[in-house]
Amino acid sequence: MLPTYNRQWILPSGAKKLLIPFVLTSILCLFFGSGKRSNALGKIDEDQTQRKATELISGHKKSGFVTYKSGQILARQNEEFPLYVHLIAGRWYHFVIVGNPDAKKISLRLGLPGLGDFITDRFKPEQTNEYWTEFSFVCPQSGHYLLTLNQKGLHPMAAHIAILQKPHQIQGQPITYQMHR
Repeated sequence: MLPTYNRQWILPSGAKKLLIPFVLTSILCLFFGSGKRSNALGKIDEDQTQRKATELISGHKKSGFVTYKSGQILARQNEEFPLYVHLIAGRWYHFVIVGNPDAKKISLRLGLPGLGDFITDRFKPEQTNEYWTEFSFVCPQSGHYLLTLNQKGLHPMAAHIAILQKPHQIQGQPITYQMHR
């Protein structure tokens, strides 16, 4: 037969009075305290990247581009963030990528699986004081293109990716752009 224990010996009544407030305080500190530190750093980065992205995007919208896809991401530190984008042959796309100003190195690639990378860009914000890049791309072949973003740094980093495109119809007539060879 197994021995039975009296709960009074394991947890005295005086400890019960101290244990409940201690547990509640610990949970509240973990829930509210740690979140504030990480969100304060992340919020500054997100606001700064959002402002820069808005500035760059609005300039291209004045040139006749429209938003195809756009969004804020939070990538893990030192890991590639993959994004599949469906692009259509003959359309003119403009990519705007705003990275984190605290990143040590930012690299991105755009390619079609099986054909390789069409665009590769690497830069170090701490050397150039620029944490964004942009490029135009006339799609040579329809398909799901892989866009990867990698930011090296000390913590997870926010970034903004926007893909703009020139309208493919003007007054009901289709327009096709071609790359010069």
